[in-house]
This record gives sequence, structure tokens and C-alpha cells, in this order.
Amino acid sequence: MSHSGGGGGDERWLVSYADFITLLMVFFVIMYSMATIDSKKYKIVAESLRRAFGGEGAAIIDPSINQGSGGKGETAPAPVGVPEFPPRTPDAYDVATNLGQTLSSAGMASEVNVNNNADGVLITISEQLLFQSGNADIQPSAKAVLDKLAVMLQGIPNDVRVVAHTDATSPKDARYPTNWHLTTARAVNIVQYLIVSGKIAPVRLTAAGQAEYHPLFPNDTPEHSAFNRRADIIIIYQLDHTNISVGVVQPVKIPGIPTTTKP
Repeated sequence: MSHSGGGGGDERWLVSYADFITLLMVFFVIMYSMATIDSKKYKIVAESLRRAFGGEGAAIIDPSINQGSGGKGETAPAPVGVPEFPPRTPDAYDVATNLGQTLSSAGMASEVNVNNNADGVLITISEQLLFQSGNADIQPSAKAVLDKLAVMLQGIPNDVRVVAHTDATSPKDARYPTNWHLTTARAVNIVQYLIVSGKIAPVRLTAAGQAEYHPLFPNDTPEHSAFNRRADIIIIYQLDHTNISVGVVQPVKIPGIPTTTKP
């Protein structure tokens, strides 16, 4: 007996296969879209994915989700404000240069010299401008120079060291038995003037007298001796303490001497 009208049942697997391919395509489209979405849209996509694979109908992709930029639901990012850089603080060399120019215009360049050394900016003022011979009292003409220096020092935080020198001639004033006494008194008087009249914080200042032991030239001519009688005002370079590693110093045990430690 012959059979007719059948044969359609063998093609039923194509329906399931087509559904599987459709869901797989939806899955990859959604995964691609998730690369550029935020957390709120992620919830929408997750719910759509759950519904698609849970048999609750076709997947729904929120139209505001895009694959780049410019979607309906997107807002342009707010501009980021960049704070302005603070004005540059003058450094020690600026101060020294300005002082040198000021003194040059005032006709005092021959009495004041500005240089750099390993410690900072070195301002050398001659004895002739600052003091009378063998005396530690500041002359009125020197106060104008120190006033200009003080104004410029107020604009920077650097420490300042004042070091006085003289030649090999012994002082004749009984108040200064040696050149140590004379140069120390001169340095202290300059520091005191910067504190009282110049309003420089005392914590920034140090004073030292070095007598005749650090000459610029041999004391063999009157001109060389005049160069050696001077006061150095050094604007100390500031160190970057963030780059300095400070280690812990361990006490050294010396036989017969007890080691003491602070509580």
C-alpha cells in the first residue's frame, strides 16, 4: 500500500534551529552594546537579556543605548574647571638681581657685589659703605641699602646668613679686643637692623664673625685689604626636603659609658 500527503515532519528541527540562531544573534548584539553603557542602562539590558532567554517574548533594547557617542539618553560631560596656577613666587636670585639693579641705579654698584655660591645668593657689601674703620655701628648711608634688601627679603621665605669679615689689622677700639669681637658685633648689628627696621622674622636670620681668616685677597696692598673688609649677606637656597631621606640614627655603645635614650 502506498502512502501520500506526509513528509513534513522531518523539517520541524528547522524551527528550533532558527529560534536558536535568532537568540544567539540577540545575545551578541547586546554584549556589543554593553561596552558603552552606564550602570542604569546595564539594568535595562540585563532585564532584556533575561526576558529573551527566559521565554517571555522578544528582547527589548533601549533606544537610548548606542554603540559610541550621541545616544538620545546621553548628556554631554560637564566641562572640568582647571584652577589657575598661583603667581610665581620670586626666588633668591630674583631678589639679588633686583637689588643689584637698584643699587647700580643709585650709584652704589662699586660698594655692593652680587654672586652665586654653593650655599645661595651672595651679596657682598664693603666696609666703606657699612661701617667706619674699626667700628661696628651701622652708618646712615648703609641703612638705605639694608632697607631695600629687607623689602625684597619680605617677598621670599629663604633663610638669611650674615657673615662679617675684616683684614689683619687689629682693632683700636677697646670695645673690640680682637677682630673676632669686631666682626661678630658687625654681623649682629646688621641682623638686628633687619629684624627691627626691616621686619624680617628672627628665625630666618643667623649672624657670624670670621675675623681676618677668610680673606678674598692677601692683605698685601691697601686695595686688597679694603676688599677683605666686608659683610656677606647670603640668601640660602631652599632644599626640597621631600627628596631627602632621613634615616634612624642608632646609638653607639662605648665600653664604660652607659647609653642614654630620651623617654
